[in-house]
Amino acid sequence: MSASRMYGSKIYEEKLDTLSLQLSNTSTLVENSLDVAAPHELFEGGEYYDPLATWTPEEESKVKMKTDIRLLVWLSVMYFGMQLDSTSMANALADNFLHDLGFDMTEYGNVRFVVVKLLNIRLKSAGHNDTSDLLLDWRTAWTAHCDQIWIQISLFWINVCMGASCMLTKSNRAWTQAWMQNEAGFYVTRALIGLCEGSFAPLTVMCLSGFYTNIELGFRIAILSSGINIAKALSSLIAAGILNMRGIGGKPGWFYLLLINGLVVFVIGIISVLYLPAGPTRTQSVLYRKPWFSEREKVIVINRLLRDDVSKGKTSTKEKTSLRDIWNTLKDPALIGFWFLALIIYMGKSPVSQYLVLNLRQLGFTRFESTVLTIPSDFLRTVTVLALTWSSGHFKEKVFHCIIPGCIEIPLFAALLILPPHGYSWVRFAIITLIIGSPSSHPIMASWISVNSFDPKKRGITIALFGTFHEIGSIAAAQIYRDDDKPYYYTGNKVLISICAVSIVGLLIHREVLKHINRKKQRAWESLSEVEQREYSKNQEHSIGNKSLTFRFSY
Repeated sequence: MSASRMYGSKIYEEKLDTLSLQLSNTSTLVENSLDVAAPHELFEGGEYYDPLATWTPEEESKVKMKTDIRLLVWLSVMYFGMQLDSTSMANALADNFLHDLGFDMTEYGNVRFVVVKLLNIRLKSAGHNDTSDLLLDWRTAWTAHCDQIWIQISLFWINVCMGASCMLTKSNRAWTQAWMQNEAGFYVTRALIGLCEGSFAPLTVMCLSGFYTNIELGFRIAILSSGINIAKALSSLIAAGILNMRGIGGKPGWFYLLLINGLVVFVIGIISVLYLPAGPTRTQSVLYRKPWFSEREKVIVINRLLRDDVSKGKTSTKEKTSLRDIWNTLKDPALIGFWFLALIIYMGKSPVSQYLVLNLRQLGFTRFESTVLTIPSDFLRTVTVLALTWSSGHFKEKVFHCIIPGCIEIPLFAALLILPPHGYSWVRFAIITLIIGSPSSHPIMASWISVNSFDPKKRGITIALFGTFHEIGSIAAAQIYRDDDKPYYYTGNKVLISICAVSIVGLLIHREVLKHINRKKQRAWESLSEVEQREYSKNQEHSIGNKSLTFRFSY
């Protein structure tokens, strides 16, 4: 008998009495949650739903540890691989890459960001829609045919393995770009890479939400971001040696750098397709034949997610995404602030980070020094992003934590403006390292928009749109450091100070907007009688996602 059919039965009452006695005799059990509605019948792992299930904190910690080791570690490796391409291109600048292909820094910014980001935007916008359509078709096949082969292909597999496929396809483009010989070749290869990688990040976030609670999600995203920073550091170390191969076989050093890193990404993509599981309750794969969790642990995995966020069980909302859905998400008053923040909140350090190697060469550092000196900022950012995200989760606060990076960057950019031209190369390097090493608020923002979106369909659209606006901001950021402003970029740094200040003000305004919406909901809820409140809670037509009077936005 399924859990959803037990209510009102004798078995249900006996189990409830036994559970009440257990809870009265021990304080170590995670309490049951009888007010959590049963998930949709097509929900992945719905057969393990049990509102009467209890478990100890030790059991839950064991489940999280298994997930971290077997899923999160490999996803970090995948992020590492996806980042190798970007870091390889940045390190190639130390080996006269621009001179070899015949264009300057401004043209490089136009090619690298405008072409790649525009294609990236298309994939981010389309990623959730395509995934949802494919999922709906396959779900229908399950119901019609009950084929166990199709049942194994779950939402998690579709999302993450599509990301793995993006990685696999991108790797082919990454290593072939080693044969670029002119500006046209750079345009083509970078555009193809942007086309392949666009959906990877939002799909990965969606998949993580199928294993972790909302509080846990932010720190896990921070760990993935750390994989990016570690990739940059290791790539710089590797590049320092590989770039010395310039002249071998008549090829430049950056040829071997792009070729080797592209092949590494290809291997990671192959392993990912063969290793990633079918879902939280169906974890066997080609490379890992045993299930990750016992039957008891599967109950814990599913029920702790549903009790944390009941919207995760609403698989019925996984219908085809329409233009109206996207428009409704765009104009959602509680989400509009996120679109504005996505444009500017990451722009402060973006030009400094993207052109770090080139800037160091312009300051007089050698090719080897310029490559190796990127490592300290990467390791510093790894530590700071983990610390900031952990603090946000611990104190359950988001806005003021997102403000911290801007507050750090403004005085550092001001210091660069104060320094006179000529000389002070090591001082400039130290300041730039602190700017790039300042904490990133991206994991907090990703978790924040996931929580405030509430229902799965809007969550997917929101994550994709947030990524799209972020890429648009990246296009603008790529134009801040201009060729006629080098090597000290006084004008560009003034612009970046203004952007950091605007992002701080934007975060504070967004916080007040969310507080205002919550107060309006609270007043509307309190105006209802107890009978009306009960009827409202039962009426699914009125409880529509984050517009429900019972839902409160976090900030």
